[in-house]
Amino acid sequence: MVRILYENDEILVIDKPAGLASQPGEAVGAHVVQVLEAQLGMAPYLVHRLDRDTAGCMVLARNPAAASRWSRLIAGREVRKRYLAWVAGAPSRSSGTIDLPLEGSRGMQEACTLYRLRETCMLSDATLPSDFRCSLLELELRTGRMHQIRRHLASLGLPIIADDRHGDFQLNRVLRKLLSAKRLLLRAWCLNLPDGTEIVAPEPEHFAAFRQALEQAGARWLGGRS
Repeated sequence: MVRILYENDEILVIDKPAGLASQPGEAVGAHVVQVLEAQLGMAPYLVHRLDRDTAGCMVLARNPAAASRWSRLIAGREVRKRYLAWVAGAPSRSSGTIDLPLEGSRGMQEACTLYRLRETCMLSDATLPSDFRCSLLELELRTGRMHQIRRHLASLGLPIIADDRHGDFQLNRVLRKLLSAKRLLLRAWCLNLPDGTEIVAPEPEHFAAFRQALEQAGARWLGGRS
């Protein structure tokens, strides 16, 4: 069962589980539309997509007209999309904008991501670099390129923990053993609709488990915690 966070006559907002693909594709078994069709007795239409390993808020439409309208709203940034990610390292500033063009199917494309630091901790272990830090960042997309958040954060030297495509692979292996960080620590946390409705996805299990593992490993929290 996929949890429905919000619905009206046009759309559904679901809490997509990590590991469930958004759409059919090569080597894809179950996907969001297939699961919802079995659950609801109707096949919804994709409005936007989340990576397979990203959990959280995802919008689907009840009919093609609604899908077209909400796709335009999202493309026009009338729907505010915010994410949370645990990254290796800490940004030099508490907030900022990443304006870095990204390669896409049409060549280099403009890409913009806003970030805000929510908390940072320091962890000491013989298997980690000295003074190792990890941080929880809040992120907001101003453009919608493939793997934009993952690629932008990696470009700053702040790879998302357990990112097996754009992350720090050696560090991921260490954190998998030390903190059981096996699943991408990126989630679509919050949506704000044009009418002011705010939809928040609950914390997924692997996020809660990661924080607990940090506590158990003796992480020292630096500054305020959210």
